[in-house]
Amino acid sequence: MSEEEIARLREHVTEFEDIVRQARSAQHADLPSEVAESFLSHDPVLAWQLLNLMDGYQASTAYPIALLPGVMDRLIDTKLQLHFVTQVWPGTMNLMIYLRGFEEANPLAIPSLQLARLGYSQAMIGAVRLLWERLMRCIHYLETGTDPEGTHTRRVFFRKLPAWSPRWDLLAEFESEIKTYDEGFRTPEYHKGSILKRELLGGAAVDINEVLGLMMPITNGVWTVMMSNVKGEPHNIIRLGRHVVATTPGPSLQRGIKEFKRKKLRDTDQ
Repeated sequence: MSEEEIARLREHVTEFEDIVRQARSAQHADLPSEVAESFLSHDPVLAWQLLNLMDGYQASTAYPIALLPGVMDRLIDTKLQLHFVTQVWPGTMNLMIYLRGFEEANPLAIPSLQLARLGYSQAMIGAVRLLWERLMRCIHYLETGTDPEGTHTRRVFFRKLPAWSPRWDLLAEFESEIKTYDEGFRTPEYHKGSILKRELLGGAAVDINEVLGLMMPITNGVWTVMMSNVKGEPHNIIRLGRHVVATTPGPSLQRGIKEFKRKKLRDTDQ
């Protein structure tokens, strides 16, 4: 890449970073400056400092410089999705549902709010899973210079993961977790009968914390690993963090998996 091309890329990335920084800062505008800065310094989205990674990429020989524009483009996609999942959807749900009088103990006291909450829950199921799609696409491009072929990104990504050892070894455990998430949440809700309708009709609720659980590892260590790998340095991280749910599937996810398997069995018998 020429210096002019790198300069244009840096300008493009800087523009994106400024927009996200302004958006994240706005939510703390009413706080004292030192308090707001403390929140921003621990912000999981702002931790993804793309310009720092770009500098590290240029200074290292770990990956071809020709891939830098594609890597930065896919990192922007990933960071944008991370903002959606950590701020836009939860914030909108809080504003439009909970601050308008929704009661967990009596969800049908205002039916319109319960229906809206289920709609946002459905969106979150897809948005959290899309975050992993973005991340896997980014890493795949970083390592191969191409996007995953076909429509099954998860299968392609984890099949190739051993070839990139030891840089991304700590992601291997998430193959089964993403598969479990797909079977319990995404596949039934998006491709089968809705798992959310049972809650509307008096059944067990889908725990939104279980939905968000798949997001937690991406906000707890992935960026550190990414930065180290780009620089060609060991990251010394054994396992990514989890703050919302344990590694064992919770009740909502277990029910979704059982329904998915029963439906799959019925389809096979027909």
